[in-house]
Amino acid sequence: MIGSRKSGAPSADSMSSINDLIGKQLGRYRIVEHLATGGMAEIFLARQEAEGGFKKELVLKVLKSSWEENSAVVDLFMGEARIAALMNHPNIVDVYDVASENGRHFIAMEHIPGKTLTEVAKRAIQVTKSIPIEVGIFIGAEIAGALAHLYEGTDRNGQPFHVVHRDISPTNVLISTAGQVKLIDFGIARQGVAVIEASGARPGKVTYMSPEQVKGTPIDGRSDIFCLGTILYEITLGRRLWRGPRDVAAKRIVEERPKPPTYVRHDYPAELELIVLRTLEKRPEDRYQSPTELYHDLQSFMERSSTHLRNNFQMADYAAKIYSEEAESLISEAGRERADAFVEGNESAEADYENLDFDRQQVADGPGAVLARALRSATVRQAGGVPTLQPEPPEVAAGPVVPPPMASSGERPAGGKSQPRERPEPAPSLLPAAKAELKAEAKAADKERDERECVAGTSSKPSAEAAESLDGDAMDNLPRRWRPVVVVGILLVAAVALGALWALYGS
Repeated sequence: MIGSRKSGAPSADSMSSINDLIGKQLGRYRIVEHLATGGMAEIFLARQEAEGGFKKELVLKVLKSSWEENSAVVDLFMGEARIAALMNHPNIVDVYDVASENGRHFIAMEHIPGKTLTEVAKRAIQVTKSIPIEVGIFIGAEIAGALAHLYEGTDRNGQPFHVVHRDISPTNVLISTAGQVKLIDFGIARQGVAVIEASGARPGKVTYMSPEQVKGTPIDGRSDIFCLGTILYEITLGRRLWRGPRDVAAKRIVEERPKPPTYVRHDYPAELELIVLRTLEKRPEDRYQSPTELYHDLQSFMERSSTHLRNNFQMADYAAKIYSEEAESLISEAGRERADAFVEGNESAEADYENLDFDRQQVADGPGAVLARALRSATVRQAGGVPTLQPEPPEVAAGPVVPPPMASSGERPAGGKSQPRERPEPAPSLLPAAKAELKAEAKAADKERDERECVAGTSSKPSAEAAESLDGDAMDNLPRRWRPVVVVGILLVAAVALGALWALYGS
């Protein structure tokens, strides 16, 4: 499916089998070149030829001969083809055919010349420090659109697919030379409202799992959202999130709160930070409840921030630039080391970022900057935990879920039928809810301070209670030392008024 080979060298037995297939005919396809080795299958570039000079390059995924006698593995392989064949979306690889010949099972799918997201991220770190934020958001939105089709798309009878990919990782995302973002590899995908994991089973790449995958509990589409959140965090920061050996990474995913992106980049957009942290909530009910909702939030953020990268052509231009000769001349040895540490998930990758002193690099006092600093302060109070600021999810209108429109040309909605593209309504800003919570925290702190003053004898309890009945905004405008005087004055005026009324009507 890609123009460059995946990592992973085949064994001696596999090489013998591979060499036996090169140049041979398998079904309607002639095998041209070996591209990659996977856990169950070998990946080949193949060509289909027909009358009139028709030629089409595609990819064959051929089950390894060592697995052909294992009926359970064959069933898994055929299940992958069945699920992939359901998909008809511009951000999901197309599957053309599935067959067997001479005891060899294979799947034919589209050939996508390009690079994996892992390769693109590595190259970007070599040339600069990370993929630009606007590029990362575009890639994330495209993947979210694919996930929306997997879980919320419907068949011709209107029944939702409810497919959970279970292996959302940078190696399973392709960036084509035409700038398309494609989700691939449905080898461990499952279909169902809630996928039940086998006892002790943890399929997929551990560093890109959700907490429920690690624990082996039932999962649904929100699990893939967490995995996409991990990718968004990493590609916009150029830093791995859940690093370390398999068991260490698994423990971190379940127990450790991710550091807010503003810990790594002081200029990271505050609103984007809230989006990313919401995808990374430990409990599924605290995350985005659908990929469509995440897609619209990312698209709305791009619109409000006036990002320049908005379509496949611009994505292709960016990819071409970082692989140009000019970019090659910018790569330093330090850049190569950073890129290698990113791919390997090396703990030392944090070293380059620990010297960032957020307090000495304050940015402008706009709403975003104030919120970003508040996020960091909240995290400090929680000793490294995630901020307590959790905005309410945007209200979603009742009715059936409509799969999101895609930014690419020739786009198709989730159902596969061509429809006019409608511009989604921008999602409500997350800032007002966060600012309201900040104000509530500030008032709670003021009240606690008043109570301490009362205990110390510097204030009086009646004054504090009376203050609760006053207009909060008016009291906030007064110096604290005058508040008891104002309260006492109001009480005296009230007493005089009551006395006058009693004298007037009581007699």
